[in-house]
Amino acid sequence: MSYLDVSKIEVCKTLEDNYDIILEEYKSFQFDINKVVDVEGKDDNWEMWKKIQKLTYKVSSKSKEGLTDEVYEKGFADYVASFKPYQAAHGWYGLKSESDKSVWDGVLLGTRANLDNTMSSKLNSTPVCDDFFNRTINCLQGFSKVMNVMLARLPAGGKLPKHSGFPSLNRIHFGMIVPEGDISFCVGGELKKWEEGKCLAFNDGSEHTAWNNTDIDRVVMIVDVIT
Repeated sequence: MSYLDVSKIEVCKTLEDNYDIILEEYKSFQFDINKVVDVEGKDDNWEMWKKIQKLTYKVSSKSKEGLTDEVYEKGFADYVASFKPYQAAHGWYGLKSESDKSVWDGVLLGTRANLDNTMSSKLNSTPVCDDFFNRTINCLQGFSKVMNVMLARLPAGGKLPKHSGFPSLNRIHFGMIVPEGDISFCVGGELKKWEEGKCLAFNDGSEHTAWNNTDIDRVVMIVDVIT
């Protein structure tokens, strides 16, 4: 099965039950770089995020393996073998193509992961979370297996090639802003569309791809849960 049964994942129920609260907090932020206050000191999460990208975005630009004809025809076969990570602000990271265009970006809200490979007993919030998403992070603090919480934006016209992450994590996509039109998510060759206020879940170790051929950015909340 490509996707997980969200009805059996308690975190999904909590997210969906609190959609109005989470959406209200998102609307106060809306990926506005001008609202992010400069934070002094080293951003340890940035160093960790760069390491993760080197592992997950080593994809073949020539291979069709694992892709349906429909996905292949949308141009994923022409993608470069890797994307360049960039930092927009403290806790705000993204991926740029060879043409220096951002194809994906996300804002970390909380994580249990530490650079020394240890885990914190609670989700450590980031400055953006402290300023805009206190109620959101509080909804998730009670789940001991929640590892990371991040807002993720797939910009208008954005496409991501097939990639895979860590089999030790189940990843939840919670729809926040989902435009109408040619926009889809694909896990293991199975296509689905995000829905606002609803969750999709899958194992991060499964190959997945996404595209947004609309003129509106797609925004989801990503929640990683330890398997």
